[in-house]
Amino acid sequence: MIKVPPVMRLRFISALIACLFAAQVLAESFLPGFEDLPLMDGLRVLEDRGHVFDSPGGRLVETHAAGRVESARLRAFYHETLTALGWHASEAGTYHRDGEKLTIEVTDGGSELVVRFKLTPR
Repeated sequence: MIKVPPVMRLRFISALIACLFAAQVLAESFLPGFEDLPLMDGLRVLEDRGHVFDSPGGRLVETHAAGRVESARLRAFYHETLTALGWHASEAGTYHRDGEKLTIEVTDGGSELVVRFKLTPR
């Protein structure tokens, strides 16, 4: 019998839940660098902005997206999605899970919102 570490089981379950949840809310894809964070319908990834690094201390991921969506709807979507995936909100736009911290910053880019997703070790 193969022993699977609890963290790997949790990530698998989280990814499975994310797939099911993403299908339910009609999310088109996942954010680059995040295996279980869907891109909200109405947003598009800004390909030229962001990075992904794996370091001995943990993952460092930054991805940007933009779109013509309402700020309140965007915040509600990600709060519901992240809560379903086992993330815990600590303050507005900040979530924690498995030793990682995810920050979602929303800025008004004029005709559309620009969203920065930043993952760092806690």
